[in-house]
Amino acid sequence: MISEIQIENFKSIAKLSLKPGSVTVLIGENGSGKSNILEAIGFAAAATAGKLDDEFLHTRGIRVTEHEWMLSKFVPKHPLLGKGELVDAPISFQIENTNGVDPLRIRVSRAMGARVLPGMAWHVNPELDPTEVDVELDTSDFLRELEIFRTTVPNVRNVDPKILEMLARKMVAQRLAAGRKRKKLPAIAAILGLRDFLIYSPENTALRKFEDEGAIKPLGTKGEGLLKLLSDTAAVGNGKFTAELKSLLGLLGWFDDLRLPTEEDEIRGRLRIHDRWLPADAPLFDQRSANEGFLYMLFYFTLFLSKATPQFFAIDNIDNALNPKLCAELMRHLAALSEKTGKQVICTTHNPAILDGLNLHDDKQRLYVVRRNSEGHTIVNRVNAPRPRPDGPPVKLSTAFMSGLLGGLPDHF
Repeated sequence: MISEIQIENFKSIAKLSLKPGSVTVLIGENGSGKSNILEAIGFAAAATAGKLDDEFLHTRGIRVTEHEWMLSKFVPKHPLLGKGELVDAPISFQIENTNGVDPLRIRVSRAMGARVLPGMAWHVNPELDPTEVDVELDTSDFLRELEIFRTTVPNVRNVDPKILEMLARKMVAQRLAAGRKRKKLPAIAAILGLRDFLIYSPENTALRKFEDEGAIKPLGTKGEGLLKLLSDTAAVGNGKFTAELKSLLGLLGWFDDLRLPTEEDEIRGRLRIHDRWLPADAPLFDQRSANEGFLYMLFYFTLFLSKATPQFFAIDNIDNALNPKLCAELMRHLAALSEKTGKQVICTTHNPAILDGLNLHDDKQRLYVVRRNSEGHTIVNRVNAPRPRPDGPPVKLSTAFMSGLLGGLPDHF
């Protein structure tokens, strides 16, 4: 499980550390940087895969903008090799885990020629251990690259040749070591559970039009591919999945039954649902007649129950289209599912009812307030479990939020 994420120089984030639990909820004002935190994690995951092109980032749920706006404007530029020309500081990530794997440290900088060639927009630099560099000194690749380096780099007047040789050896060894480690990043990210990180923002239209499939399988960030995933699950006869899904959907008072799609249903793009208020022999209706809340709940529960979906992911605005009391109950069930399935999730919300579904006495469930400090930087503050009052039970988290006790509310109007 990811235990800490350190981010530097990304959008509104100058420097930030987040220690997520199995279930983490972010609250804060509009524009405080909640989505920027999710996008920073997605950007780091894409960097480990070496896929930082705009199309790939978009499919991961990241809002793509001009590359210069992916960099924080709060971090000062640095001089290039001591010269007067200034260059952007890199975006930096350090990701720690509970899997016994060394922390993942990478820097992503704007590559030379980025403004001219879109394919050269970003360059990923993994942090190197000195021993990794030393190993390269004894390889045949090093000797070959060093000879090429000597012949292509001109001599510099008034500089000791021994110093030049030492610098050349160090630069070549570092370049080779970085190249080898860069190739290992996808495997490291997979061990951490970071490789397949997505930011889900399901949309009503995508959940109703099952014929649309996204570029990301099995579930697109807007809900594309849900019918296909349910159909594939039904095809392998996963009765346990079906039973648990139906049980969870029982949170909706009208829900009676769901028939996972057959091959014919998949071709026609329909899911069969039964309302308990209708006669038992009444025809089943499909997702086009279902309410939004049902579709969102179906998506979330499938996301957590399926073994084909990512182990670590985010849900932006998880309260969308849900009744406040249902929001609290949803969070309780998702926390239980996270514990059961080993999934790790970060959610954002503006609905205080979501908070009442959290048990902050359980350290695996965490709540953070996201805000902008006096300099405009996005920062986070963890909210601890409420203490009992002398005259009764502790204040509900939703009440504390709306009363301004937690922060995260506008105070300028």
